[in-house]
This record gives sequence, structure tokens and C-alpha cells, in this order.
Amino acid sequence: MTESTKLAGVLGAWLTCVMPALTGLLGAEESFDYFQNSWSLIGLKDYAQATRVTPENELLVKNADGKDVKVRICYGRQLSPLSRTQTKRLLDGWLPVILITSQDESVRYDFTLWATPLPTVRDWQRAFDGPSEGENFLNWVRVKVTNAGDATADAKLKIEGGSPAPGRSRDFAWSLAPGQSVEAVVRLPFSSLEGDPDFAGEDAALWLDRTVRYWRGVLGRGTQIEVPCRKATEAYPASHVCQLINADHGELHPGEGFYDQFYIRDAAYQLMSLEEAGLSDAARTAVAGFLSRQRPDGRFESQKGQLDANGQACWALWQYYRVTGDRPWLTAVYPQMRRAADWTMQARRQGPADSPFAGVLPNALADGEYLWGGKHHIVGYDFWNLRGLLCTAEAARVLGRTQEAQELTHEAELYRAAIDAAWAGTGLAHFPPSWEKEGTHWGNTETLWPTELFDRDDKRVAALIQAVRNDHGGGFVEGTIRWLGQPDAIHPYMSAYTTMASLLCGDHQEVVEDFYWYLLHSTATHAFPEGIFYQKRLAWSDTIPHALGASNYALLLRHMLVHERSAELHLLMAVPDWWLSEGQVIRVERAPTHFGPVSLRVAGTATGVEVRFDPRWREPPRRIVLHLPESRPLAVAVTGMDVAVRSQQKNRWDLPTVIRLYRERAGLSAEGSSPTAMPPATSPRNLSR
Repeated sequence: MTESTKLAGVLGAWLTCVMPALTGLLGAEESFDYFQNSWSLIGLKDYAQATRVTPENELLVKNADGKDVKVRICYGRQLSPLSRTQTKRLLDGWLPVILITSQDESVRYDFTLWATPLPTVRDWQRAFDGPSEGENFLNWVRVKVTNAGDATADAKLKIEGGSPAPGRSRDFAWSLAPGQSVEAVVRLPFSSLEGDPDFAGEDAALWLDRTVRYWRGVLGRGTQIEVPCRKATEAYPASHVCQLINADHGELHPGEGFYDQFYIRDAAYQLMSLEEAGLSDAARTAVAGFLSRQRPDGRFESQKGQLDANGQACWALWQYYRVTGDRPWLTAVYPQMRRAADWTMQARRQGPADSPFAGVLPNALADGEYLWGGKHHIVGYDFWNLRGLLCTAEAARVLGRTQEAQELTHEAELYRAAIDAAWAGTGLAHFPPSWEKEGTHWGNTETLWPTELFDRDDKRVAALIQAVRNDHGGGFVEGTIRWLGQPDAIHPYMSAYTTMASLLCGDHQEVVEDFYWYLLHSTATHAFPEGIFYQKRLAWSDTIPHALGASNYALLLRHMLVHERSAELHLLMAVPDWWLSEGQVIRVERAPTHFGPVSLRVAGTATGVEVRFDPRWREPPRRIVLHLPESRPLAVAVTGMDVAVRSQQKNRWDLPTVIRLYRERAGLSAEGSSPTAMPPATSPRNLSR
């Protein structure tokens, strides 16, 4: 072998090894992963459990006793286990098929992980759509091994853990000629099966194709959103896959392996994201879960003693009607909404008339506000129950119950007056977490979202936005609100409520900045967390992927593009200016709205933007407003569409920008190296529950 040949071989091996990393650095949207504890998920729609993939790229399955067992993947001549070094990605950027790549000198290992029904089911197509023949399913690990060098190389693979079939080895060894590739497949039932079959005769390519076709079919029937940012586009369908895998028999849950139960405060937003994504079958099944959570006294409750769920359930039922227009359904559920409203009316009159808290709800525990003693009057509970009253009044009006609508509207006015009086007693410019002025901000930030309880120019709303952004615990960190229940904690999905308030106030630049910080706080597989210990880049208590975190992302993107404001439809209320530049395209297809589904295409040209708008009205809005920066005029007027000209954004916000700012703040190198992360000193208890 000549020296030049040897050099070419070494260079080829080096490029094969480092190019994935270089590609990640050059294409930050593809490879950046914020978290030290980057968990991912593979699984099937509506099954009770799914397979969590650990930060070390192990699979968590169940043994015969139902206990978690880690399946470790080892590779290379030294059989080194996969670790946090390898970044997980998703097939096509959003499918629940995990891709991992690693290198051992000239040998490249490409891993593909996914889940399917057990091959023994009678109807595999039906089993993809839910646990029609039992809760168990099959995990697949396919490994392609390629020698990219110019000399023969040894390669090894070993799968440790789980329950291998008797007499069947999960050890592989090859001697690969230059350029040669081989493939190995291991099949792992999620729960141990009698006899430990390994389904060796099943075709991996066939089952991968079935998996891809299924998920493309489900998401393809829904809303399509494409924006000039690749990660933003991919995270949208990935967020809905997260909802469907986390759901149990259609009931919406925020987590797998954590919080794996029904929480109205989470599910209400999760349901909204499914509705607005056009996933109507899933939404129809999920909304039924709210109706069974009503107590004999009329109050909706999923977590004992917390009072926000009552209003959240009423809003969720009303929102479902607004998107579907299903009047018979609203007629059927209205009596439950009215009973919940009656509970609110009675509960807020329990205290003495001369109390400083007269007319608001009684004291109760609250976890988001971190007030567990039950001694405080929680502002967010009043906001949500006021919202529930208003939604029930609107439902009565739609159903022709005019007298009831008037009574409920009057009750809402009295309730609002009591809230105003309680606020005046605080002496604050803004709404606090509790009327006693204690706690960390949470439900009190939901002032304008998901419905506008107050005027957009209400000084208390503006003061609250400024207080949480600039003052609360020292102000936003990494574009995100602080959560004061633990030190050095921020909370992205709760921060989204302040972002939505800014959206509705017209602060488009703040919204765009917040949007990209929200995207930063995700994994390369677009998994969103609950809260974060930002100094250590840890999602607290491994609460990731968090389905509410995912749904709030989807809602934020959708309402930046398409937003209902009473009888008006607003388009592009807050998008980065560069999304509208020459050659860029924003595409929204089949987006359900309160007025019927709409499609929108906005293309940047040399002189402005061209807009194609295709609505399918069920009930046309009173007004359609397109928001554009002054430098990007509408090239050709669209009939029936008004243009609202806004200011230019002072700064360009995109993912590379927030990655750079984050690294500068954290003292990281451009390559993203960081101090070794340590577990938090204390484990948060029910941090958002």
C-alpha cells in the first residue's frame, strides 16, 4: 500500500467520523440538543405504555415482573456502550423512528429504533391505531455496519439486557472488507412474552415501512405547517406524535414513565393542539375524558383540592365546539357546563361578606404557584373559573338559552368586580400568584390566553408581563420565566402563557424571540421538557418528553400564523421578518379555525409578499387581517383581507442566534462543550401538578 493510499484511507475514515459532527455544527437546526438528560420515546398510538430511550441511548422495557429493564447497545471492537455522546435524531425529522450514528475507527454504525404491533396480531393495521389485541408491542433495533476505510476491519455488536430467546445470541462479529456493509436486527417485546420469542423471521424493512406509512397517514390527514425554519417545521408534527403516543386509549396524559395520568390543566391544552392540528378522531375521543371528571357537586376535578380544573374543563368543552361547530354535541354537554358554573357561583360566596377576599374562590392548595398549605387564595383559580363562566354563557347563547346566558353574563360581571376588588387590596400594579401576594407566577399569567379575560390594554396585564419578564426572581433567563419553587429553575411551557399575552398585545418581536428560546429548550428529537435546571441543562425529574410542553409549542406556532380574535381572523400576527424575505415560503394547509378550515401560502418576493388564501367557511369571520412588516408589502391585494402594517424587527431571531447567545451566557465553547452535569440536590415534588 502506498503512502498516498494510506493517507486517503485515513482521511476517508476521519471524514466519516467527524462529518456528522461538522454537519451538526454547520446545521444547528439538525443536531443541537440542549439537555444533558435527553430522553426520547418510541411507541404506538394510544397504548398504555411506550418505550423510553434514555440519555445513554438504552431502551427501557419490562421484565416478567413488570419492572423496568434497561437494554444496552454495545458496539465496536471494545464493545463500548452507546452513551450521551451520540445524538438521537428522528427519521424525516419527526417520525417516531430514532436514528443514532457512531464510529469506531473506519467502521460506521447506523442504528434505527422503532416500535410496531407484535407480528402475531391478527390485524396489524388496526393494532397500529390502538391496542386492539393487547398492550404489548415490539421494539426493533436495526444496525447497519459499514467499513468506510480501505483495509479490512473488525466490527462487533452486542445487545445486553431484556429477555433473549433461549439459545439465541445477541452477539455479532464481522470482518468487513473495504466498503462492505452488513446489517443486524434485534427484536424486543416491550413486556416479556412466554417463551421469549425473538420473531427472527420477521422482515425489518417491511415493518419499518408499515410504521412510516402509518404515521405519515395519520399526520398527513391533519393540518400541515411549513415555515422557513427546518426545526420549527419538524417540531410541529413531532409534537402531535408525542400527544398520540402519550395518550392511553385516547385519554390524554402528559408523560410516559412520569405523570402518566389525566390532568385537566394539561389535557385542555393538549386537546386544543389536536383540534387545531386537524386530528379530529383523536380529539373526539379525548374530549370525552373531561366529562367523566365531574363531581356530584358539579365541580370538574382531576387533582384533589385544586380548583382551576373546573374552569379549564368548561373552556375545553366550549373550545371543542368552536372548532368543530358540532351543535348537537354542545347541546349534550351543556348541562355539565352549567353545573360547573353553578358550583363556581356557590363556591365564591362561601366567605364572609366583609372579607378582603369576598366574592373570590376560597383558599386552596396550588402546586404550580408552589403554595401547598392550602392557606392562600389562588389568582389563577379565579381567572379560570371566570373564564368557565364566560364560556358557559356563550354556550347558552348559541343554544338559544337567552335567559341563562344573561344570568351567567351578569354573574361573570359580579365575579370580575370581586377580582378587581381583591387586586386593589394587594396594592400591586399587576396580578400576583395569590391574593396574599405569595407564590411563584403560574395561572395568574393566563390573562389573555387562551381567551381574553381582560382588555389587551389593561395596565395590569402589561404590568404583569413586565414583572415576570424583568423582575420575577431576577427576570427571564434564556428567554424563559423563572419558577421559584427550586433554585435555578426555569419553566418553558409555563412561560408560553406570557408569550401568548405578548402576542395578543401586538409585541411581535418579543414573541419571535421567545419562540426561538422555546425551540432551544428541546432535544434533537424535538422533545420538550416540563421545567429546567438551566445551570445544569437538566429537565427536572427526567420529565421529558413532556406532552404539554409539546402541545404549547404547537399552539404557539399555530397562533403566530393563524389566530382567532373574537369574530376576527388574524394572519401572521408574529413571525420573524426573515421568514418573509425573498425566496421564503410559509405554508398552512387545512387548519381548522372557529370559522372553518383555512389554507394559507405566503411567498417572499423581491418587492414584498404574495399571498394565496383558501378558506372553507362554516361561518365567515367579520374581518380578516394580515399582519406584515412595513418593508414587505402585499404584492397583490386579496379580496376581503385587510393589511395591518407593523414595525420592522430590530434583531434577527433564529435558532443559530439563540444557540450562540446561550453558549455565551453559559460560558460554553462554540462546539458546545460544558461542565459535567450533576443531578439536582433535591428532586422537585410534583413540580407542575
